[in-house]
Amino acid sequence: NNIELVWYNLIDNCQFMFCECYDITEIDLSNFDTSEATSMWRMLYYCSSLTSLNLSNFNTSKVTSMHDMFDGCSSLTSLNLSNFDTSKVESMLGMFKYCSSLTSLNLSNFDTSKVISMQGMFENCINLEYINMKNFIETNLTLYSNIFKNVPDNIAVCINQDNIKNKIYPQIQNIKCHIEDCTDD
Repeated sequence: NNIELVWYNLIDNCQFMFCECYDITEIDLSNFDTSEATSMWRMLYYCSSLTSLNLSNFNTSKVTSMHDMFDGCSSLTSLNLSNFDTSKVESMLGMFKYCSSLTSLNLSNFDTSKVISMQGMFENCINLEYINMKNFIETNLTLYSNIFKNVPDNIAVCINQDNIKNKIYPQIQNIKCHIEDCTDD
């Protein structure tokens, strides 16, 4: 159940790399060179036994799709994505869908200026207590339904309301959550 990877150079496509690896509990990705990767679509899709991930070495500066990247990773209890460069990402559709063991997500470093789709981004994250989205903007966002479908009503969401007032903010209001204006953090 433990896979040790010793790849140092990846091609530009990480799509479906560990897709539906249901029994894997641990993956060592510390030697991955993702500097040329442009797609991480469904990279870890339904790795439902995976409990933790160290993605601190991931270079995501060229990635345009994170569509369903962690969808179905229902045993993940935490994710540190502080090194993720999302400045070129256009799709975050279902990115964290069914991550039902996550209790918090700090996405404060996410640049969403090019994102077109966030549909179902946090759908069925049923134990999520906190999301930091303080730098999210919706400039190019056109597909944005069900972003918060089936998340707890008492979730705390950290936002800059001025940047997400037309598309994302109304959905946050609909889930009756605790909204924190964290523009000064």
